[in-house]
Amino acid sequence: MSIMDCIRRSVRTTHHIDELPSTPTQSWVEQCANALCSIHPRIAVASLVCTLHLNEDRLSVYSSGACFADSSRNDDIGTRTPLALQDRCERLTKLGIPIPESSLQTGLVAPVQSLLTNWSQTPIARVFSGTQLIHPILHIIPIKKTESAHLCLINLYGFASDTPSPPPSDALALISAIHAPLRLRAHAALEFVNNPRAWLTDREQHVLELLIEGQSVRSIAEQLGRSAHTVHDHVKNLHKKIGASSRGELIAKAIGHTPHELRVSYPDPITHPFPSDQNLTELKPERLTARPLR
Repeated sequence: MSIMDCIRRSVRTTHHIDELPSTPTQSWVEQCANALCSIHPRIAVASLVCTLHLNEDRLSVYSSGACFADSSRNDDIGTRTPLALQDRCERLTKLGIPIPESSLQTGLVAPVQSLLTNWSQTPIARVFSGTQLIHPILHIIPIKKTESAHLCLINLYGFASDTPSPPPSDALALISAIHAPLRLRAHAALEFVNNPRAWLTDREQHVLELLIEGQSVRSIAEQLGRSAHTVHDHVKNLHKKIGASSRGELIAKAIGHTPHELRVSYPDPITHPFPSDQNLTELKPERLTARPLR
């Protein structure tokens, strides 16, 4: 990409990140993957929210989403890749590659081969298997440390096999550049997402939108054809899921407002370059050959 094109994509991606909800909506992770597809015209992104147990190389996926930048393509890459990535991310139970412990404080942006040269048999390789994607990049965004694990947003990037070589280092730099704003938005929206039921339901999301409009609980109950008691229960769940102690704080968090005293400046993530001797082959595990029974 030219310098101007790189700047344009950086601004566009940052804008899409700023448009992500500040609450844990059902579609948040899918919207995140779509936003990150602005990084490169030939990129595919799989995003997942999970708890990561680094010492045990174990993770539990709560939600996932995937997107391919060139959605107009009708070939196998353009139509099947997002579905394949999302389905495999849902079943991912470990990464299978060494992760620097400090990355769970600062974050990590690294080509997979820079972490493990022989990565073709790892779970991450199986996520991309058969998708015709190359140059895999792992992007870890820490959200919150729990007692026994770390809540993280993990993004997996791959590039279409017809992407020109050498590896897209400008995309790697762009991912590092948007790390801080994405971490800020992910923390605001997902800080209390520590189980699969922590996401807002469609009804809770609707109630929240009406509260933001300034409607009262009684007015919302009449509009939805529900009792005020039922709406109060929805509001109580919203307070718990968003981490708000008052109605004003609930609405402020929902629209993305952060009090000045709570604003933080995140450090740059640990960033690894592409290996100079990277094998520019198709991103998939080595083909297995069946052996005859003896």
